[in-house]
Amino acid sequence: MSNEEITYLVSKKVLEGKITKSEGMNELYSKINMNKGSASIIIGQVYPKLFNGVLFKRTVSVAYFARFLECIKRDYGNEQLSISLSGLKKHIDYILTTGDSKIKLRKVYQEYLKLSKTQLTNIQKDEIEQIEIIDLFKEKSKDELKAELDNLPELETEEVYANQKKYKRDNKAIALIKLLRDNECQICGKYIRKKDGTKYVEAAHIKAKSDRGNETLENILLLCPNHHKEFDLGDLNIMNHSKETIKFTLNENSYEISLLINE
Repeated sequence: MSNEEITYLVSKKVLEGKITKSEGMNELYSKINMNKGSASIIIGQVYPKLFNGVLFKRTVSVAYFARFLECIKRDYGNEQLSISLSGLKKHIDYILTTGDSKIKLRKVYQEYLKLSKTQLTNIQKDEIEQIEIIDLFKEKSKDELKAELDNLPELETEEVYANQKKYKRDNKAIALIKLLRDNECQICGKYIRKKDGTKYVEAAHIKAKSDRGNETLENILLLCPNHHKEFDLGDLNIMNHSKETIKFTLNENSYEISLLINE
């Protein structure tokens, strides 16, 4: 087994809470004679931030990154690989500001990005785009988010740019709505807490997209997965729908939901 894979397996155990960081550092020292300073950087900074798609500034050799991505894909699948690639892209962008081109690392990133995109469903691709956009706009005020949403082009424009990268217009709109509504279900106020600490909810169209229902505050409900499925498949009767509120019954339960943004 290579040093890179041993390092991955130890870092994985630390991230999953199976051993402590100190135990991981000792294990890397005993197995591959890695000095504890390097082990601390990999276990405590590089691997967990790469895994969770977060910017990290400390770096390791290209061989380590290549094996980490290979193992993440093997152990967690393409969706997690895409999250990790997002973290690697942030790292590469940071490294470029220091004058280091990291050409080989960029090639590794492009190789795995292509692989992940060819095997993801459209739903997974949309979710990944929305995560990236949320990360770009999460520090904005609600007034700024609302202005960004209002300034989106009409439906006929399928693609837009954010931070010089091309995204689907619909994904940018939904990402902004998620930020404006604090990523919580508008029926029960709940969400799924993901392993990286972020909230997961889904966007439901009130007027179907096939009927030219747009991605706007008055036409998108944020719902937890259970309520999203119930909204799509249950006995739904919309009694009133305006820009301010929606009133409906769903499987004999009655709801009246404000569509306005709380400041």
